[in-house]
Amino acid sequence: MVNHPRLCAWLHLVSGVAIIVVLSVILATAASQYTSSSLSPFVKSLMGTVGLVVGTALCIVAGIELIGAAAFLASKPIGRPLLMLSAAFHVINFPLGTALSVYTFWVLLHGRTPQGLQRPGA
Repeated sequence: MVNHPRLCAWLHLVSGVAIIVVLSVILATAASQYTSSSLSPFVKSLMGTVGLVVGTALCIVAGIELIGAAAFLASKPIGRPLLMLSAAFHVINFPLGTALSVYTFWVLLHGRTPQGLQRPGA
């Protein structure tokens, strides 16, 4: 039987690492291509600023995803909300991010509460 919550957390770990690796490769390639180009200094600085802002935002999202997945696997209470937040960010990443979001919401909002998280008297 598949343990869906653990699988979901592992998928988020893989996704977070993949985002950081792919982002690093793309930004390094873009930087090496445009430093030696004949673009004006204004365009180069604008592209650098946009790359820095987008790269920082994506790294923050990937960091939230990695922390949430690690916390969820360690049974920390902050893991579930962080995975839900990262799933909300992934909705716009069509098609793989959207599929991961749907799966995450399905798993985490399925209605089953682990034994350790049930309220007394419930």
